[in-house]
Amino acid sequence: MIVVENLYLDLGKFKLQGASLEARKGEYLVVLGPSGAGKTLLLECIAGLRKPVRGRIIVDGVDVTGYPPEKRGLAYVPQDYALWPHMTVYNNIAYPLRCRKFSEAEIRRKVEWVAEELEISHLLNRKPESLSGGEKQRVALARALVWSPKAILLDEPTAALDPALKSSAWKLLKRLHLKLKFTAIHVTHNLAEAATLADKAAFMYNGVIVKQGGLDDVLATPEASMYLGDANVYRGRVIRCGKGETIVDVHGVKIVTVVDAMLGEEVVLMLRPEDVLLLKKPALSSARNTLKVIIEELESRGPLVLVHAKHGGLRLKAYVTRSSSEHLELRPGRQLYVSFKATAIKRIA
Repeated sequence: MIVVENLYLDLGKFKLQGASLEARKGEYLVVLGPSGAGKTLLLECIAGLRKPVRGRIIVDGVDVTGYPPEKRGLAYVPQDYALWPHMTVYNNIAYPLRCRKFSEAEIRRKVEWVAEELEISHLLNRKPESLSGGEKQRVALARALVWSPKAILLDEPTAALDPALKSSAWKLLKRLHLKLKFTAIHVTHNLAEAATLADKAAFMYNGVIVKQGGLDDVLATPEASMYLGDANVYRGRVIRCGKGETIVDVHGVKIVTVVDAMLGEEVVLMLRPEDVLLLKKPALSSARNTLKVIIEELESRGPLVLVHAKHGGLRLKAYVTRSSSEHLELRPGRQLYVSFKATAIKRIA
């Protein structure tokens, strides 16, 4: 378990201004936020690469704020992967084991095991300069995982990958985490990446963690909405497909879509708030999803009002004009209906 308490550090453009965070054992925590929010600086402080002027970092109950990186038991994967160019892939992966005085027989066993897990056994005799971006990423992950650290700190690990490779990288990380159950703190500003991977999420803005919790709760904060847009983003599982429709279970709510997916597959969906209609009565059209909701909050968006609504465990955001807001008598606690077309829901991962 990693607990970050009230960290302060000022490097001019990048600052921490009382950042606090908690990652429980075995949890995959994704930290979202705009460039300059301090996400990388936060990871570097946790890793021990920078020392905060105030605050504490606690790993498994031990205050490690004054410890050097090698004494913290944490693996750090930077954006550029930082592979040793003069070493083979095998020796890059073996490096942290040799630093910890493992025997050569144990090193070989562990390297071969992790290389097989990440499907890079055929690369062990090559050097980093001959690897693709995706291969370098797998080597960096193998080097981080091979010595079973207390947690892995990932700084935008897919940022250098082509768009076509990002989705496969997310699936790899998801599979590894489900199997190995390591603790991770993963920094990104890719919303689909966060929705695919996060057990829990946090949003960082101007050097502060403004919200930590479930992804839906984090995305509902004003800071996250203004930066990421007001889109509804959901992670769900396909429970039925066929006859031109795909039904996805999202927080126990059945959503009708037309996305291309297989039965049992986990998908990440996006629904724009302008595609959500607020109604006093249920919609009659069979082409729409219709849900009874409770209004939770109203936010001004210039000439529009952003409406936060809830149906069971599902949160929705919708735009209405100010005149529609008055006609619907919008206020927190009011019960209404929302309606949206199956075709309005897009798959993003």
